[in-house]
Amino acid sequence: MSIITATNIECKDYTIHFNSWDQLSTSINNNNYSKVICIVDDNTQSHCLPILEQKIQKQLNIIIIKSGEKYKTIDTCTKIWKEMMNLGADRYSVVITLGGGVVGDMGGFCAATYMRGMSFVHVPTTLLSQVDSAVGGKLGVDLDGYKNMIGLILNPDAVYIFPEFIRSLPNRELFSGFAEMIKHALISDNSLWNEIKAINPLTHDDWKEDIFKSVYVKYKITEEDPQEREIRKKLNFGHTVGHAIESENLKYEFPLLHGEAIAIGMICECHISHQKGILSIESLAEVTQVILDLYDRHPETVAEKENIISNTRHDKKNKGGVIKCTLLNALGNAIFDQEISKREIKIALEYYEGL
Repeated sequence: MSIITATNIECKDYTIHFNSWDQLSTSINNNNYSKVICIVDDNTQSHCLPILEQKIQKQLNIIIIKSGEKYKTIDTCTKIWKEMMNLGADRYSVVITLGGGVVGDMGGFCAATYMRGMSFVHVPTTLLSQVDSAVGGKLGVDLDGYKNMIGLILNPDAVYIFPEFIRSLPNRELFSGFAEMIKHALISDNSLWNEIKAINPLTHDDWKEDIFKSVYVKYKITEEDPQEREIRKKLNFGHTVGHAIESENLKYEFPLLHGEAIAIGMICECHISHQKGILSIESLAEVTQVILDLYDRHPETVAEKENIISNTRHDKKNKGGVIKCTLLNALGNAIFDQEISKREIKIALEYYEGL
């Protein structure tokens, strides 16, 4: 039985802690780990690592990686594994991933595969990783620019969420994470959607309750379907087209952030839902306007439509070469395993391009 309190969510295999520095410190200091390894990127090294070191007062072995999706590769994993070996890490060591989605996904993957598995905990530092990527056990890396092609699903020993970290985020990173909160509302609860669409991330100053509600949406779904056989596919709303756009844009010097691509993906997949006659024109217009009010338009990012459509062939929800997608049939309700066509994707991309 899962237990929810004001400070944590007890999942079947691990605990999600909120604002629990004492619990993190106790866990790291009281377990007889042979080594404590902390994986950071060049951003969290400056902004977050000093806070962690002060709070847990434990000797940390630091591994630093470059920030950004383009470094979420097997080559970076090889660097991490070699540094683990050089540090003398063994199966009785623990990895702390201190960073956003890239650090968590890749750091957890490295821990899960090093010597066939060692303990790891996530300390997500971005809004996106706090509400989404740190919860549910998805780990992995990209391959040839295609998102999360190599990986596994394995829960961490614990997740520690500290909303204070998001104060250091650049605005783009803040809005990138907010896109996943929009997604959680749209797939699960119309009342939560009404709450979320009233938030202006630039002026919002107390994120704790909103983060908790968004995490709770993902927690409920991933606990019911940890291996993504059925209902967990709802969490992929916006991601079939969004990932395809994100992959296409990785080749540019300044690519879209994950959440920026997912925001476009949600508009497009709402349009596909409308094309299929399951989402009203009023609902499509509402989602479109809310997202456009929050995110800059980037019509140039969908210019290469054939490439984007081709990228959808590598989506993990597909079966037998058929493109499968999660769509909305109402604001607050999603349906998964919906077959979509290349023509429908193209029309949706044209819709976004013309906004």
